[in-house]
Amino acid sequence: MDRETEELASQVAECAREARHQAALLPEGPVRDALLEKAKQYEAQIPDDPTYKTVVQR
Repeated sequence: MDRETEELASQVAECAREARHQAALLPEGPVRDALLEKAKQYEAQIPDDPTYKTVVQR
């Protein structure tokens, strides 16, 4: 992976982590659901590399 791709992957992973963090602070509801959906969208853009994973897959 080249440097530019690594930087982009890192930024996208950070956005996903931040969206999940913000969602964790909220009660259940549409805003929380929207943040979790946004986190999933960010995570879909992350290359398949364990370095950038934001959640534990179960």
